[in-house]
Amino acid sequence: MTVRPLLSICIPTYQREGFLRECLASIDAAGLMGDIEVVVSDNASTDRTVDVLEEYAAKLPLRWIIQETNIGADRNFDAVVALAGGEYCWLLGSDDVLEPDAVSKMVAALRSQTPDILHFGYVQTDITLKRLYTASPPTGRVGSSPEALADYFGSMPNLSLMFTFMSSFAFRRRLWMDRRAQVQAWVGSFYIHMLTMHAALADGASLVATSDCLVLARGGNPNPFNTVPGRFTALDATTMKRLIVDIYSDAPVMWRGIGRTFRRTYTTKSLIYIAANGGLHYLRDVMDPLLRLGYSPLLLKSLIALERMKLLGLVKRSLDLRRAARAKISPKVL
Repeated sequence: MTVRPLLSICIPTYQREGFLRECLASIDAAGLMGDIEVVVSDNASTDRTVDVLEEYAAKLPLRWIIQETNIGADRNFDAVVALAGGEYCWLLGSDDVLEPDAVSKMVAALRSQTPDILHFGYVQTDITLKRLYTASPPTGRVGSSPEALADYFGSMPNLSLMFTFMSSFAFRRRLWMDRRAQVQAWVGSFYIHMLTMHAALADGASLVATSDCLVLARGGNPNPFNTVPGRFTALDATTMKRLIVDIYSDAPVMWRGIGRTFRRTYTTKSLIYIAANGGLHYLRDVMDPLLRLGYSPLLLKSLIALERMKLLGLVKRSLDLRRAARAKISPKVL
């Protein structure tokens, strides 16, 4: 009889053979071979991902599936959780890297705290893994009432710790599998993992947080959202509205709590930058959620007025000059 592992490290991947190798190399399974497994769902990559998997099959308790065609990110997340055999799942980005003691800390926390969801911090890096800053939730067990959840998520330093960054939490696999119909309905949202966690919390799942930073979050990877000014903001605003309305029954306390973190992530200055760089139409499209998340109607109306007066170009030039001044490099001292 096969013993079920405590933790499945679930890695969805696509076209990331180099990053995937770094990710797998960072997983330290020493002394934990019976406690963990690593499962990978490859989304029909055409690079040498399979070669990397075969290489690490001799070093890790590793299983994988290769999709016949690209099924999209959300379905690939669902596929890797379905493949998992552990009591808990940790969705890990294939371009992210674990801290040396991350797996042992994770296993210890799951055993001692027995949460439904374990929330933890991360180290933000650039694409070369240069460390930039840390972000983490406060340590403790979080209450299950809407007020407690609103206070908790309203205290996050950014939206990534709202579960949008998939590598910053672990969860009981049954939370996902028991909600399969909901999960399937969220395909195409790009946030199937975040919506699933909040649905579980709204149903009373237990949440424990630790300020430990267990993962290096690699930034700087271009995608269709982060290379177009305003597109990511619009996606996040749309998703937060869906989250609050559909999962938290449109509760005002959730608008207030999540709104604090949303405005912390997308500051007034960043909205001005988006508008000045051609992204005002994205902000217009999400005017309703932005207002409900706490932005000033005057700010949004002013940006629209500046566009009508063809003055956003002047704003852009001013912002560009300020950015260039801040980025000015001092002469090297030899």
